[in-house]
Amino acid sequence: MSSAHSLSAISGHEATLPCVEILLLFIIATVASFIGSLQAGLVNTAVLAHTVQRGPEAGRRLAIGGSIPEVLYAGAAYLFANAVLDKLGIGQESIGRAVGVVLFSMGIYFTFVFKPRFDPAQVVVKASGFRRGLVLGLANPQLLLFWCGVVLALHGYGIKGQGVLGMIAFGSGAFTGAIILLFPLVKLGQRAVERLRPERLRLLFRSVGVLLLISGAVTVARTWP
Repeated sequence: MSSAHSLSAISGHEATLPCVEILLLFIIATVASFIGSLQAGLVNTAVLAHTVQRGPEAGRRLAIGGSIPEVLYAGAAYLFANAVLDKLGIGQESIGRAVGVVLFSMGIYFTFVFKPRFDPAQVVVKASGFRRGLVLGLANPQLLLFWCGVVLALHGYGIKGQGVLGMIAFGSGAFTGAIILLFPLVKLGQRAVERLRPERLRLLFRSVGVLLLISGAVTVARTWP
């Protein structure tokens, strides 16, 4: 009787573990999407321009359309990167070093190279909100590389693929993170234009860059023999 109870407890633990990792995938993808969407890109500026020109409802439609490609690119990256990593059979140390190099390179870019410009007046809005957001989001193929880097980082920390459910959680997190950023932009409207000045954005991204530099250096140091 006790052995049967123990067996059922172990089975229950094994069943809950994937659920925990799926929830982690959603949370990590949400945070990564929010941070990635902070850069002054076409979707952000178009959302602000559309809100100022046509009102909050139109801005929200554009934000939803612009966030959908996050699901597509994140899902594709999740499937592709996990399949490649599993096929190559790369060890934990090698993945950790690769993650460290990627983080360190991103830190250098955001600290020393990236110069944000946030000028919604330069975005001419002609198409409907949802359609324009979708097109602008799809016209950002570097999202695929970004999400491949996130999947690589997950492997570096021992969080591996969880099949279709994992892909859905990862893609949903990517959509949620983008919406969490874009909807407040709609609400703030013109005030966001005034607050998101280049010098403030530059300070924000330099702070993010320094954190990435430290994270990359620590990650590489942990995997070094």
